[in-house]
Amino acid sequence: MWPAIQELMEQFKEAVIVLDGQGEIAVVNQAAQVHLDQLGVNAAAALLGGIDAIRVIRAPARISVSSILPELPPAIRDLDAISSGLPVILSIRTLENFMYISPAFENIFGRDSSELLRDPDAFHELVHPDDREMVRAHLAADSAGAEQDYEFRILHPSGAIRWMRVRVHPFFDDWSKQLLVAALTEDITELRQRRGRKRAGAEKLLPLESTVEFRKALEQSVDQWRLDPASACYFAVALIDLVRFRAVNDSFGYAEGDRLLKETGRRIRQALPTRDHVSRFGSDCFAILLRSSTDTFQAEELVRKILMSVSAPLELGQTPIAIVARAGLASPSGIDCSADSVLRDVDAALQIAKQRREPLVVSSPALPAKSMERSSLEFDLARALDQDEFFFEFQPVFDPESGKVKMLEALVRWRHPRLGVISPASFISLAEDSGLVLRLDMQGLERLGRQLDSWRILDPRIAALPVSINISGRHFPGFAMENQFHSLLRSPALSQSTIIFEITESVFVESSHRTAVGLERLRSAGVQIWLDDFGDGYSSFRYLTHFPVDGIKISESFVKQCVSEPKVRVILATLQSLARGLGVQTVVEGVETREQFETLKTMGFDALQGYYLARPMAAKEIPSLFGSARPKASPRKRSA
Repeated sequence: MWPAIQELMEQFKEAVIVLDGQGEIAVVNQAAQVHLDQLGVNAAAALLGGIDAIRVIRAPARISVSSILPELPPAIRDLDAISSGLPVILSIRTLENFMYISPAFENIFGRDSSELLRDPDAFHELVHPDDREMVRAHLAADSAGAEQDYEFRILHPSGAIRWMRVRVHPFFDDWSKQLLVAALTEDITELRQRRGRKRAGAEKLLPLESTVEFRKALEQSVDQWRLDPASACYFAVALIDLVRFRAVNDSFGYAEGDRLLKETGRRIRQALPTRDHVSRFGSDCFAILLRSSTDTFQAEELVRKILMSVSAPLELGQTPIAIVARAGLASPSGIDCSADSVLRDVDAALQIAKQRREPLVVSSPALPAKSMERSSLEFDLARALDQDEFFFEFQPVFDPESGKVKMLEALVRWRHPRLGVISPASFISLAEDSGLVLRLDMQGLERLGRQLDSWRILDPRIAALPVSINISGRHFPGFAMENQFHSLLRSPALSQSTIIFEITESVFVESSHRTAVGLERLRSAGVQIWLDDFGDGYSSFRYLTHFPVDGIKISESFVKQCVSEPKVRVILATLQSLARGLGVQTVVEGVETREQFETLKTMGFDALQGYYLARPMAAKEIPSLFGSARPKASPRKRSA
């Protein structure tokens, strides 16, 4: 709750210090800090001496929650007098009900908030019909415990349409032992109108440059640098790439894809100072020449600001789409640099960002070599598919109570003739970008069928286990190889086993009706559909109700802190409860310590996977798992 109150306090011109339930200083807003700085004292001294110019608000020891009518927390009630006239609404709620809504709600929404306290679903009727599905998705995402920042429209009683911005701060309440959500809502209608006017003027004045113009500007900066690096003005180059842009064309059509590119270019241009240059590079990539920054730190901050601007949702075909972008950044090094070397360095940084799935990677001397290595791997990948250099390791999933194996996960590896065994983290994104992932997945299914046949002869108990295999989201939404998949699935080797396709949530973010139909046909063919890394990115239980899903694998990011962080355990318990209510199976992956194992076992999870239980192992080692009743802990560290 304190981050929300801190942000609210910063809206006030009145100087305020807020104390928590133990009398400790929790919030000092900027207005109060100015007074303290002028007097040369700290907040603690001010409390002892008493300063009339600073108001002190004392919070209760705990927040009471009533299942019928919420009890107004005294500290929040004390905020009413100073918040009622502000265009900022503070609300606090559980995942089901509102606990508190500040008086500013009536001024902004033009309605009494008492109805929402009685019936939280009434809130959706206030939202513009075109935004209701998007708002529902954000509210559902609160269960993941992540902060959110989004905008939507409301229908004001006056007949006007007003724009709202919501900043969400989930927090764990120690007293009620549940996840609560503090939210700040403000009316930004006039702000959006001003932005629109400013944006229209900026577009006329600063269009995107051609690649020829961009390169000419870059060469001028490089020439100045080579003449005198010590006195030349700093410059850097950034490349920004839109993730999964092809899926937008497939789902919404090329006209909407063009609109997305134009909007992205506009957002980048709007965020840049006039001294900087921006141009389209390729179909979905933008190049930026940063001349306004004085060093790499400033350049990096500016690129991160641009990425945040680009990532704001855009409505395509009446569907709000969150744009995901990745960037590389490079600055000149040495008097022998050239425009080509700078572009090579920034492209290497971008490739690493895409491979690691990081928003931004800044070039270093080692990155160009890594980029060349990546190009070499791409060349080798096609040859490796022809010569079948790939193989599986299998990682089991255990029942924590009985210690028995419940299922196996097939993890692809590449036995490279020069580099040795390579993990999928180093080549899957490369295979997706080059289009070879379709062949890779098809070969994987054939290889899995051969292995199941071998186990069926050796030990039928192994072949009877469900086996999961990771399938790239690049097959969707078009699912161009659907017939080939079904042909393989009808083979005796696979049709006699329970096969699970693990896919990522990005499949649903970029989904279409065709996606749902394709997944349902796979289920009809006997395949189970599971969501991998659930909770890592676009996580929403909306996908579980709109698409055919049989199970989820809860991301290891929750497991790492499940022992020490009560809030994480609340999130895990919520995921578990909702999944069970929807009839969806769960596996928790990434269990690496005994403490994590015992915590998850006590919470009632009945399927666990991780290096504490068993590492990925060769197919020939799997029969050894049936020789003892309990899985043995592995001392080795986990690797993907």
